[in-house]
Amino acid sequence: MSGSENQNPDRKNELVRAACEIIALKGFEGLRIRDVAAQVGINPATMYYYFQTKEILIDYVTDYVFAQMDILTEEAPGTPRDQLHAHLFRLYRKMRDEPGLFAVFAEIQLRSGRNVSSPKYIDFENSWRHKIELLLQTGIKQGYWPNYLDPEQVAITIIILMQGAGLQASTYPRRIESSIAQLERWISGK
Repeated sequence: MSGSENQNPDRKNELVRAACEIIALKGFEGLRIRDVAAQVGINPATMYYYFQTKEILIDYVTDYVFAQMDILTEEAPGTPRDQLHAHLFRLYRKMRDEPGLFAVFAEIQLRSGRNVSSPKYIDFENSWRHKIELLLQTGIKQGYWPNYLDPEQVAITIIILMQGAGLQASTYPRRIESSIAQLERWISGK
C-alpha cells in the first residue's frame, strides 16, 4: 500500500494553503518545506509523506490557485455588457478580499515560462481569454460595443490589466475599481 492511500486529504489541503500563504509573502524563492511544516505544526519530514518534492507541492499550489479563480468561469445574466461588468467586478472583489491569492497567481505567471507548470498556466489563460473574446464578439454583434474593436486584442488587454491589478490588490484596491470603470468606458467608446 502506498503512502498516498493513507494520506489525510484535509491535512494535505492545509499544507497547500499554508504553502500558498508563504508564497504570497515571500514568493516561490522563499518557500521552504520546513516553514510550511511549522505553520501547520508537523515535522518537516512528514511533508515528504504528502509531497515527495517541493515541485509537487508547487504543482498542488498551482491547482489550488486555479480552483480559487473559478470566478473566471462563472456566467452572469444580462447583456454582454452586463456580463463583462459582472466578470470584472467579481474579479475585483476577489482581489480586494483575497490579495494573497493574486500574489501567488502572479508568482505562477512569472514562473510559468521557466518550469513544467507552464502548460497549466497557458491553458488557464487561454481559457480566460477565449471566454472574454466570445463575450466581446457577441456584444459587438449586438451593438453594445463599437464594431472596430478587435475582440482578441481587447480580451488580451483586459487580462493584462487584471493581471497588473492583481499585483496591486493589497496596496491600491480603489485604483483597481476606478481602472475597471475607465476600461469599460474605453471599450464602449465613451
